[in-house]
Amino acid sequence: MKPSLQILGDWQKEVGVPLADALAVSMEISGRSGEQACKHALILMAQSARAIAKRAKKNRPIMRNNAGSQYVETYKQGSRKPHRVYRFQYETQDPKWRLDGTWKNAREISQKNRGLAKRSWMWGLAKLKRVKTGKAIPGASKVFALKGTEWKGYVKENRLDYIKHAMPAGWESEVEQRVGNKIMAQARNKLERKWRKAMQMPRGKRGTPSRDAAFLARYFAA
Repeated sequence: MKPSLQILGDWQKEVGVPLADALAVSMEISGRSGEQACKHALILMAQSARAIAKRAKKNRPIMRNNAGSQYVETYKQGSRKPHRVYRFQYETQDPKWRLDGTWKNAREISQKNRGLAKRSWMWGLAKLKRVKTGKAIPGASKVFALKGTEWKGYVKENRLDYIKHAMPAGWESEVEQRVGNKIMAQARNKLERKWRKAMQMPRGKRGTPSRDAAFLARYFAA
């Protein structure tokens, strides 16, 4: 099963946990429709997953088979399993086994491919909103909507074969927590701006409670 980010449920009701409250707030305070709230949350989830994805090291780890032969694992486009490249294939003189290049180069991960796991979380999201997604590897990502009678929502699949190795333990919970916090913070800021405007409070830098307190004192009896 490929890792995926999902926002599922009735678009007009609370969906899932712990994002239920955040999605409800996204609709009620930020003014989004149920569908817009789901799209917004999915994009934030992808951004959070990208942020915590681990960037590959410069060199692939050296592994050994039962006979003790050294090899590295590489991934080819379209393959579901890693491909083994053995050290002896670069050092042998037998044309049947010999590969072009050097063992050193075989171990190195190209600059082009380093960080691919991070970028892959944004692939396919352009259909939801104008968001920079980068050039995707064909077939490596899929974003689709569910519009059934009972369930509506969005799913973003990441089909890179090694994506599980690039994500830290417990990443799903971390992503949900980050997104919930961000949605709630956005709603709080909107309420604060609306409140300040209604109270005709002067605009000031955040973190200046003394100035706000002095202003509010005029509205309350001592």
